Amino acid sequence: MATRTGIEKAALLLYSLPPEAADKVLAALGQPRSERLRTELGKLRQQETPPHEVDEVVREFEELLRQVDAPPPAPLPRPVAAYRPPAEEKKPPSEEPEPPSTPSDPVEELHSLSPEMLAVALQGEQAHTIALVLNDLPPEKAGETLQRLTPEMRCEVSVRLSRLSNSSPELLTRIARALIQKRHTTASKRTDTSADAKYKKMASMLRSLDEAELMEVLNTLEEHEPETARRVKELLWRFEDLLRIHDRSLQKLLAEIDSKTLSVALKGANEAIIEKLMANMSKRACETLKEEMEFVGMVPLPQVRQAQKVVVDAIQRLDQAGELMMIE
Repeated sequence: MATRTGIEKAALLLYSLPPEAADKVLAALGQPRSERLRTELGKLRQQETPPHEVDEVVREFEELLRQVDAPPPAPLPRPVAAYRPPAEEKKPPSEEPEPPSTPSDPVEELHSLSPEMLAVALQGEQAHTIALVLNDLPPEKAGETLQRLTPEMRCEVSVRLSRLSNSSPELLTRIARALIQKRHTTASKRTDTSADAKYKKMASMLRSLDEAELMEVLNTLEEHEPETARRVKELLWRFEDLLRIHDRSLQKLLAEIDSKTLSVALKGANEAIIEKLMANMSKRACETLKEEMEFVGMVPLPQVRQAQKVVVDAIQRLDQAGELMMIE
């Protein structure tokens, strides 16, 4: 990527955001800076900006955030030459903790991770970044890692791999170092996966209830355990539920969602979902949706998930109002 100024990099960051999010950021800045950024942003939107340039600027920004958030290194112990602990206070050599080894080559350490660990480290990363990492791995390990990504990300990464050109070793080293640091940080801040599993299990059980029983349970949870109710609701309705909605109800749902949001939400979606939706749309609406999907082109995964959440929220709203018929 050609060397860009700070204002150009900031414009690229805004370019990677949805327009409404970029407008909010610009509104929070002072007028002179906001006007300069709007000018640069207008230039980017008029020309065809290579996706890898946007990804690299986003990566650089993420690394800066990690450096800001990283805790300061622990001070080294001061040597005490004259002191020796009494013999009875000494621990056996087997009980002495060994300091973690720090490989000099982060790329080598990244290669040593299992496909499962690699997939976890790559969660939330840009498709271009993931493609760079997989391209550097042995084919078998790269394939196993790709298999553990979400279906949407697998599709997007595969497209990026097909367009990938040779990347600089320096960029790969920076990416590997950031991923290794991310993995260590994630390991040190262990999330309560047991709680997540509990909510998923509850949502799975509640999905088997009929509408009246489900609403009774949810109302009780909201009264006594509002946080549990919120977490379960997030898992109770899914984008894949589009396949379970009766045709007449699906037509009512589609009337609640604009074509632009729907076109983004369907990026990388199951073909069965796309076919079912189009079978319940008019010929003109189908043509409009196809044009929208072609027009938006490649879409960042977070933007796809946000659009799918809009659809899921509509499913939840209509289902709770008793306006949807589900196919069991």
